[in-house]
Amino acid sequence: ALHTATASAPRRNGRVPQRAQKVKVARRFLVAVDGSERSNGIVEYLVNLAGRGGAAEVIVLNVQPLPESWRLRGYETFKRDEVRDRLIADLGMPIVRGVGRRLQKAGLPFTARVEVGDPVEAIMRIATVERCDLIVIGDPRPGALRQWIARHAGISIGSVAGSVVQLADIPVVVAK
Repeated sequence: ALHTATASAPRRNGRVPQRAQKVKVARRFLVAVDGSERSNGIVEYLVNLAGRGGAAEVIVLNVQPLPESWRLRGYETFKRDEVRDRLIADLGMPIVRGVGRRLQKAGLPFTARVEVGDPVEAIMRIATVERCDLIVIGDPRPGALRQWIARHAGISIGSVAGSVVQLADIPVVVAK
């Protein structure tokens, strides 16, 4: 549900405004976290943002990439569900629970979600399914190789955050 706030047009000659304009206020946030130090910055930003505008709903999402089939060494056909469950329970849930504890401490209700697959596709799908008004995502610091390529070859290698910014139909905040 999208909440709206009423904003008045500026007064002219001391008269009462002639019409009111509705302004959309983001109240349902999708927060994509990966467990890195950037997740802390995302939580701080979100707490400050939600604190300024009243009640907010937060969906905390972690996406675990599905391992390449060659890495499963023949187990991909009969152990697929077990691998997926372990990715969710052992890797994803501790990350979203950690972020969730910080949100709870700040008084923000949240829903924890862990998906397995392509991060960009999962973020876009969950934002649509959950009817989010805003996506908040961290942009990891580029590693030494990425910095070298950008500096010497003038090539920028894309990131999940960059892809989400390009594909999203709703506002995206990239926390650095």
